[in-house]
Amino acid sequence: MSSATHSYYDWQVSTLLLAYDAVEPLARDDVRSLAARHEKVEHELHDIAHAVLPPDYLADPEREFPPEVVIAMTRATLRRAATIVGVL
Repeated sequence: MSSATHSYYDWQVSTLLLAYDAVEPLARDDVRSLAARHEKVEHELHDIAHAVLPPDYLADPEREFPPEVVIAMTRATLRRAATIVGVL
């Protein structure tokens, strides 16, 4: 995973985690619940990727995404965050 791809994934994870925190805050010392939430978010992002990415990108995860794919992933991530917080 390239540095840019890793940073983008970190942004996706952080965005969804913050959305969940806004609705259902967890104590920072509740390590088990925090880990479970993080795992849940990673599964959600996996599902988003499989719903949004064209099949040829799923078949070759090393391929760089063109702007239109990144835009679609960003919209899907923000849509999910908005749904979590109840805006959508």
